[in-house]
Amino acid sequence: MDYLQEDQLYPPPPSTLPAYQPDPYDGMPPPPGGEFPDLPALMKACQDHAKQHGYACVTSSNNYKRGIAYVRCDRGGEYVNHWNLTEETRVRKNRTRRLVGCTWKARAKRTAGGTWLLTMMNPKHLGHSASDSPAAHPSQRQLSAEAVEEARQAFKGGMSPKGVLELMRARYNEAITAQDVYNLKAKIARADQKAAAGAVVATAAAAAAAVETTPTTDPTTDPLLQMQMVAPGPNGEATAETCACQCCDH
Repeated sequence: MDYLQEDQLYPPPPSTLPAYQPDPYDGMPPPPGGEFPDLPALMKACQDHAKQHGYACVTSSNNYKRGIAYVRCDRGGEYVNHWNLTEETRVRKNRTRRLVGCTWKARAKRTAGGTWLLTMMNPKHLGHSASDSPAAHPSQRQLSAEAVEEARQAFKGGMSPKGVLELMRARYNEAITAQDVYNLKAKIARADQKAAAGAVVATAAAAAAAVETTPTTDPTTDPLLQMQMVAPGPNGEATAETCACQCCDH
């Protein structure tokens, strides 16, 4: 085998290798635009695409009467410090913030034919990288009304939160967390208490209305309830009329 001599140069790298091109979207490409039959179908397509690439979509600044809805990254926006807290006065230290001011944004517009058209306004994310799991996004851990009702029946039947968590993950949304199940249980309990209190108030109101509408007995027609009445005489003086009851002596 012949080896290169010290005075020989190594051969140059082949020129056919493609130049390195950085990803302009950092692994979070925007969803493809297009037409959709309605706004929920458009949002589902955006959310499914975002779920595969480590981010999530939410709607904001909607004007349904004009047929316009804006779709933004769920990490867009900033928290408002209503209580003017500082790092010294804040009770919860070193907490992470989900909102980082991401500027990713799209617009959904209703066409004359009733369909919805998705167009990108800012296709690049800012201030965050792709998440490792859909569980990092609350908008991707939502449950349908059917799932909530099944969870209600499961809790009513005595199923534990762990069992409900496994049920929800298996049948509806694998991204749901244990904290979501505990929050759902508390929400269902509050709703049931509110419904029960409303039923009690409605029953009391119905009973009160029934009492008010019950006709009273006219003492002039019922001899058992007739009382001594005073009627004007011929000259306007008061004269006594005797009731017809048998329980008293007049």
